[in-house]
Amino acid sequence: MSLSREVKCLFFKAYFLSGLVKLTLIFLPFRKVLSWQGQINTSTPQNEDPTTAAFRKSLQQAMILCDKYTLWKTECYTQAITAKILLNRKHIDGTIYIGFKKDQNGKYLGHAWLRSFDRIITGNIDIYSYSVHSFYS
Repeated sequence: MSLSREVKCLFFKAYFLSGLVKLTLIFLPFRKVLSWQGQINTSTPQNEDPTTAAFRKSLQQAMILCDKYTLWKTECYTQAITAKILLNRKHIDGTIYIGFKKDQNGKYLGHAWLRSFDRIITGNIDIYSYSVHSFYS
């Protein structure tokens, strides 16, 4: 394993935390979970922050590993919440975005992603095709 010690540590934290987040999303009302996300429609700065760049990159790598190796399905919203909690522990700003788009059959698809300063930490899959419905910081 050629991963840094920080990435490995963040992976284990994210692995177990994502399980707790998943259980929370299953058993608690969605409105309750939304209240924990921060202020609605308030965004964090989008400029570069070199002082936290290494940690945010490590967290991004850990979240990719977490999605790959968890025994449960870690949807985009679960990943975004998990990563935001880990950012908050280091007092680093992050914004969760929730967006929607219509597919070719007319069905609405939802997606969530987490941005911290200039880096998309989770959910960086075709995010520009989604219309942002709400965001929390």
